[in-house]
Amino acid sequence: MKKRIIALLLAGGILTGAASTVSAAQIDVADTAAEVPVGVVAADYEAVGTELEPAGELPSSYSSLDMGYVTPVRSQSYNTCWAYSATAAAEVMLNKSGIGAGHLSPMDMNYNGTVGGDGTGWQRKYSDAGYPYIALGYMTSLGFVSEEDIPVSMTYAEYQAMEKRPDPICYADSAVYLKGGDIDTVKTAVYEYGAAVGNFHYSSVYLNADTYAYCCDLETIPTSRLIGHAITIVGWDDGYGRDNFNEEHLPENDGAWLCKNSWGAEWGNLGGYFWISYEDDHLFDSRFGPSYAITGFSQVSPRVWMHQNETDGATFEFDSISDKEPDLAEIVYANVLDFSDGCNVIDKVNFETTSVGADYELYYIPVGEDGVPSAPESEWTLLYRGTVGYSGYICADIEDYKVTAEKGAVAVKLIRTPDTESMAIGVCEWLSVSDRFIFKPAVKQGVSWVIGYRGEPVDVMDIYKENDDDIGGALVIKALGYTDLAMGDVDRDGEITILDATHIQRYLAGIREFNRAQLAVGDYDGDGDVTILDATRVQRHLAGFST
Repeated sequence: MKKRIIALLLAGGILTGAASTVSAAQIDVADTAAEVPVGVVAADYEAVGTELEPAGELPSSYSSLDMGYVTPVRSQSYNTCWAYSATAAAEVMLNKSGIGAGHLSPMDMNYNGTVGGDGTGWQRKYSDAGYPYIALGYMTSLGFVSEEDIPVSMTYAEYQAMEKRPDPICYADSAVYLKGGDIDTVKTAVYEYGAAVGNFHYSSVYLNADTYAYCCDLETIPTSRLIGHAITIVGWDDGYGRDNFNEEHLPENDGAWLCKNSWGAEWGNLGGYFWISYEDDHLFDSRFGPSYAITGFSQVSPRVWMHQNETDGATFEFDSISDKEPDLAEIVYANVLDFSDGCNVIDKVNFETTSVGADYELYYIPVGEDGVPSAPESEWTLLYRGTVGYSGYICADIEDYKVTAEKGAVAVKLIRTPDTESMAIGVCEWLSVSDRFIFKPAVKQGVSWVIGYRGEPVDVMDIYKENDDDIGGALVIKALGYTDLAMGDVDRDGEITILDATHIQRYLAGIREFNRAQLAVGDYDGDGDVTILDATRVQRHLAGFST
């Protein structure tokens, strides 16, 4: 089996109650420290990170904290700063958008990012350190739930014993990988979206314990010695004086980022915040994986659902076709999705890519009885056209398209331009470090396809097997769908009749089943459950009584 070496993010491996007490959960990197160049053991997120252009002149200082967008500082449980920093960034964005959702649940993210009962998923315990991939996959695939639904106090055993995970409040439908070394890029992300998630090497040696200003000026640190910590950047100040930093580790110039930490409001003397210099040598270090900003979200309800073939997001880029066929003008990637739950009106299409500059077209493709997407383009429906403007998760808000079949394919056609060499798309693929898996996908044949380069559609899993890889992965292409059924119309005939009340009663008696859309519209009183009261309310509606 081939080895897959990934960026080593140990963020979250720090638990502390005071500045001088630090411990880190390290991933086993065997002998990959000083003997092996960093580029061998790290995905080059510095290269794929996007340089953002500000819409106008940026101010010399800014603070989402001062703007009232930031939720109160919390104290992380376990090695979960990667989860706390991600939820904090989402909270800021929701508040900045005028919606607000209070605290989101980092523990739901953490518990989801563990090995499943079937052995797939992230090969970590809930108390282990994590990776930015876990957060990005969670927020774009499963969506955030409220802290009230999954509180920090809920144990892993209690979480596993739940009959059903609460419905998410929202999905992060788009996120950008940042060119972290570019100051204006990070400023633009914070200014536009309220926050950015960054990772850095932490050691109290580089902290000024009086001002809580931090600057690591040690240029070279072996990968195995990095102590990663994830934080939420919520502001900056170009005039923050260099003299505020540790006198033994002073930056050359003024300027620092305002960072929300996850070690509690009692940590330090700034209410749980601290400053980190623009010149810190390992903030945004590419070995930690992508630094990112959440750039968009979709609110959801029981009537709205994400159609997808994986729930862990992109762990790699599927580039084997474009690498072998460098002159290929276009590649079509498709996922066959199941729309039988009744949420069959596609509202948005999401996918992950680092192919900045490529043009793209989105299509709905019918699926034959054999489960294969129909090859003739004359049978495809164009949903959207655009250009990949950044590396990360892309969201296209399409003109709503109703799928009439139980299954259909959503496809991304990447079109080569003079501005791009890459024709890759995100894939939920296995990962390993030092001969041990850190992620195993739950994938199967017949869900992801490549169309066009061999004439007939080719199953992605067959491409993996041709390369002696029996584990493979699934392409990261998703469709957010909703049901257009009226409340109470559980038989989907376009009218609310006495039969709908009867169907609800039959469902409650266990005589018939409801799909997701029917459960949503059958909950006539909106209390979260389909009960006999809903059948009664449908009857009262038909009789003209107020419900």
